[in-house]
Amino acid sequence: MLHQMPRAAAPAPEISDGPSATVALAELRLAANRLGRVIEHWNTIPALGCVRVRFKDDQLTLEATDLKMSLALDLEAQTSGRADLVVSHRALAGFLRAARGPVTITHMRGEDHDRVRLSDGEIQVTLQLSIPPRDFPRPVKDPDGMRGTGAFTLSGAQALRLFDLGRSCVSREETRYYLNGTFLTTKPEVGTLRAVSTDGHRMAIIDCDEPARFIEGPRADGSKATDRPDGLIVPVRAVDLLIAIARKAGNAPLTFAADARHLLVTAPGLRLVIQGIDGTYPDYTRVTPPASDAFTAHLSASALSRLRTIASATCYGRSLPLRLDPDAGRMSLTMPDGVDLSIALQGQTTKDGQTATYSLALLSEFARIAPAFTLSSAGRGEPARIVTEDPEALWVLMPMRD
Repeated sequence: MLHQMPRAAAPAPEISDGPSATVALAELRLAANRLGRVIEHWNTIPALGCVRVRFKDDQLTLEATDLKMSLALDLEAQTSGRADLVVSHRALAGFLRAARGPVTITHMRGEDHDRVRLSDGEIQVTLQLSIPPRDFPRPVKDPDGMRGTGAFTLSGAQALRLFDLGRSCVSREETRYYLNGTFLTTKPEVGTLRAVSTDGHRMAIIDCDEPARFIEGPRADGSKATDRPDGLIVPVRAVDLLIAIARKAGNAPLTFAADARHLLVTAPGLRLVIQGIDGTYPDYTRVTPPASDAFTAHLSASALSRLRTIASATCYGRSLPLRLDPDAGRMSLTMPDGVDLSIALQGQTTKDGQTATYSLALLSEFARIAPAFTLSSAGRGEPARIVTEDPEALWVLMPMRD
């Protein structure tokens, strides 16, 4: 019986090194972290889990999008030639966690598929490129055309204050999707920048002295909603990204430009395009209570934290009603198992024996914002105004039933 001779293995396809870019590890890690806030890893479009990498003339540009938000970052690099690649963000982030030095990105051309090699001088990772750059989505085709519309400039510290102070008030309910973000608008009759966030139980109104202008888009029927303030609803994922960018920016300027549907944020080496939530934000001015001294309570973050620490030991996760009694000088908590807690309280009322009840969980969240704050309302069962040492920040809290 004759045995068939084994066939010779097919020669490996030739791969040649092409253009390359070398960039500092710390800068690339920070860029990958910011891009990760844009990318949704669970999606049905492979390109949305990738980063577009372009380099030429000693500059490396990284871009990511989720179709509603697009972020492009420019980094200084040592380049040879030019390249335009689409690389998996998961693979890039994994490599950067293990890398120990400057990273070199090399475009490798092959007969069957192009590849990209990531190297820090010790570790080398080679990835096959399967998505052509022309297939990478671009949600906004001409963001540069927005630069002249509704533009204003904030320092990183101003932007951090504007978005961070009201972040906890953003709604998490998907049914009222138009509340799942921060409403950028202008202060009535003044024209300065204002950020509003609410979930129906509490509301934050944060003002800034920077003049701003927003162009309101048409309603679904084509008419203009002239009875509501003009503005743009920034989605909560974009708010979180803006907070992260502003925290790193410090006093560096961030330039904002808004049209009827988009917000463009630019800084040296950064360009962020945000698509606003397509909906009508409620008229928050109608539910903002006027200032009143009928009921006033001065609360400290430490006292609320101590109460919640004890309460969470037996009633974790429950929104417990906190009863404020300035005349008695106590704020008290009655838990379902019969345990009563109280702590000292300072305040005053215009009527003897007047009390008010608010959620301990919601009040405790102000401990992150300020060490002390003042709550005032027109009386029992009325919405409360909460103020701190920041004169341009106001919170509104709805009462609980006694």
